[in-house]
Amino acid sequence: MLSTFRRELANYLVRLDPDRFLRLCDKAYRAEAQIKAADKAERDAQFVLITKRHPMYEDFDLIGTRSHVLYADALNSHSVEDIEEHFLNLVKFHAVQRADDTDWEFRGPAISDKDIEHLQDYVRKIKDTRFLQRLKNAVADFYAHRQPSGFEPAQHQVLYETKKLSVFRIPHIAEIRHGFHFKDTDEFGLYSVFYADGRDKPYESYYRSDRDFEAEKHLDYLRIDETI
Repeated sequence: MLSTFRRELANYLVRLDPDRFLRLCDKAYRAEAQIKAADKAERDAQFVLITKRHPMYEDFDLIGTRSHVLYADALNSHSVEDIEEHFLNLVKFHAVQRADDTDWEFRGPAISDKDIEHLQDYVRKIKDTRFLQRLKNAVADFYAHRQPSGFEPAQHQVLYETKKLSVFRIPHIAEIRHGFHFKDTDEFGLYSVFYADGRDKPYESYYRSDRDFEAEKHLDYLRIDETI
């Protein structure tokens, strides 16, 4: 049950700000290790602090709403700091119980080394997924608003520009390429199209890139369609 409560909050927090959630889990991981290394008196003090705030197991359910209510709706009334503190208390309580309750003797830690390692990879995937979605939207916006001309633009010439986006022509021997600069985050993306004989649809590729649009960094994204 406590694991489910942690998972509910983790899903909300990691989507809200992946890097911030990674820092929270690092903090929780260290807190768990400190409780394991502490003496009995210190663990008892932690137990009292937590159980005064959460006297019943059901008090650990921060969402505490009907099953059909969206988590984002239920958690919107709590500050991010309060949600993070609740998550930490769940981890600390788990650590105290593991150390002092024989019924918890064979339970693993709330956050293991492998959990942190997996989270680091998953945060990168979330960020790559968001970047890919943003890049695809920028490509669609560019093609919807670009004005065709009768001349070939110069290399790295700005073809389209808004307050948040600049699009450049990037020459390539076999592909049609455009570079995208997201001004608000100072990120660079590369979009390429290759038309193969006998194929109805072109091959499209999306990359992270650098300021010169020379790098082709493949995106390790999540296989989901919804916007994150």
